[in-house]
This record gives sequence, C-alpha cells and structure tokens, in this order.
Amino acid sequence: MTTILVMTRPERAEPGAYGETKKPKQFMITDWASEQLDLVASELGITRSEVLERLIRCGGLGAAKKFDAATGKCKENCS
Repeated sequence: MTTILVMTRPERAEPGAYGETKKPKQFMITDWASEQLDLVASELGITRSEVLERLIRCGGLGAAKKFDAATGKCKENCS
C-alpha cells in the first residue's frame, strides 16, 4: 500500500520577507534542472522561486563559478 503525503506550501513568499518585493522573472533551464528544483521545493515545502532565493542568498552562486562548461562538470566539489 502506498501512502501519499500532501504538504501545503505558500503560493508566494511573505511580502517583505527579504526587505524587498519579489518580482516575476523568466529564465530557461533544462528539464533535469527543473526536476531537481521541484524535488527540493517539494522536500522543503516551499516554492521553486523560494528555493532559488535561498540558494542565491546562501552562497550557491559560488558553486556556479566552479562549473566547467567545456566538460559539463564541476571543476571541484560543488555539492
């Protein structure tokens, strides 16, 4: 028997949670990256945009600088 747990999450972050208003943005990512984003958002019970906000605020952009576009892999441990 399979049990499905449904977690509610806010449709939008609390206004002013970061001292500024969030605005819609648009960008393109691969299906794989989108699936990874969905997994983390689901695990944390937050929106995809909140995952990105936290990633950026917690230094995740530093890992992006370690990515080697020629090989498609991190130059060093990015996790």
